[in-house]
Amino acid sequence: GFELYADRNDAVKLWNALLAAGERSGLIPAGLGARDTLRFEARLPLYGQELSAVITPIEAGLGYFVKTDKGDFIGRSVLEEQKRLGPARKLVGLEMIERGIARSHYPVFDACGAPIGEVTTGTQSPTLKKNVALALLQAPHTAVGTEVLVDIRGKRLRAVVVKTPFYMKSKKDVQA
Repeated sequence: GFELYADRNDAVKLWNALLAAGERSGLIPAGLGARDTLRFEARLPLYGQELSAVITPIEAGLGYFVKTDKGDFIGRSVLEEQKRLGPARKLVGLEMIERGIARSHYPVFDACGAPIGEVTTGTQSPTLKKNVALALLQAPHTAVGTEVLVDIRGKRLRAVVVKTPFYMKSKKDVQA
């Protein structure tokens, strides 16, 4: 995707020109909510949710982007240690077993009720017709199939760790 900045006097003209140029390819406008759902279903991180000053790229599953041998930088020693030993926390997918939608910052607990992490993003997936979430959990609780509890407005509901991305476009979905 792209972010475009234009003079307000040119915005409508630019909008119409972009829609006209993309019409043959099926371009249609989409709002931020649609964009956020699509990026979430594809497991693309959003800064402030899946990445932040306290969530490292290693914890977010993006270690392949971290090149600790390319010179010194702030946080390098922490990232080297996480690469070597594995992170204490990992970003995982959750699928709700019970009816409820896990939202950002909702706490996650193990089956015994001990706190193990928190939801970073969650919604009802229009593509999958399921309630799914991304959550940053303590590493021992991140295996696919692990059952956890998500606190949704004071009620702990069952969810299971699932493989991500939730949705990946297949070649047959791509238009020529």
